[in-house]
Amino acid sequence: MNKSSRMADLLAITSRLIACMERAVELLRAMKPKELRQLQRDMSTLSDAYRAFVLALEEPDIAADAVTDVLKEELVEATERFQAALQDNLRALRAMRDVNERVMRAVTERVMRAVVDALEEPRLQVTGYNQRGALRRGRRQPAIGPAAIQQRA
Repeated sequence: MNKSSRMADLLAITSRLIACMERAVELLRAMKPKELRQLQRDMSTLSDAYRAFVLALEEPDIAADAVTDVLKEELVEATERFQAALQDNLRALRAMRDVNERVMRAVTERVMRAVVDALEEPRLQVTGYNQRGALRRGRRQPAIGPAAIQQRA
């Protein structure tokens, strides 16, 4: 394979990778991470191909032919677009991570509040069964409840 055809293939791979990354950003912004799975596999495959073609272009090529200036310019532009798409993807991933962290903090706070509220809620103790076999509830409170133990520790 000569250098021109390698560059043309690299240009096609780069364009497909850019399209995948732009779609990934759309899905991230739309909060659809489940739909990213197949796209991530495609991007991984394209990234491997991209790396292989870049490395192949660095190899000395016996059948090197003159690469047209137009092809060089197209590849430079595609590389710039690729870098921009990478930055957009990184920003979207960071934003998704930040949103996820805020949601998880809020959920954790709610769960902890519910646990504390449940511990602080006065409860009637079950003291046994009545003559009909139903649970009998007493009015006594335990001397030291779980919340009190927590506070002393």
